[in-house]
Amino acid sequence: MALTFELVTPEASAATIDATMVVVPGAEGDMGVLEDHAPTVSSLRPGVVSVNGTDGGDTGYFVAGGFAEITGERCVILAESATALSDLTAEAAQAAMTEAKAALDTATSEGEKNAAERKLAIADAMVDAVAG
Repeated sequence: MALTFELVTPEASAATIDATMVVVPGAEGDMGVLEDHAPTVSSLRPGVVSVNGTDGGDTGYFVAGGFAEITGERCVILAESATALSDLTAEAAQAAMTEAKAALDTATSEGEKNAAERKLAIADAMVDAVAG
């Protein structure tokens, strides 16, 4: 039993993997996806997409948000941005947190504040991904 996992960002198609299970960070909580899953479209919160490959290998990607389109045969993640967990470092996560906090501290308009809060949520999820 397998489903096709695809990870797509605005820059490129980042991954295509034959998977036995995919766990996505849905807006309402983590969602496990197996073959024959009911058709679903969900928004994603910042977090980790875990992919169990049919070859026995597990892969993880940090996504900053986006959407998941799920059918019985495919799980397509349309991510704002994505980074392989193997490429994510504690230093990069801390730098993102520092930058987000500085942006929140200097925000003067409601739009700047909202953007800074979004950056902070992404940085917080990134720190959790590195620690976890």
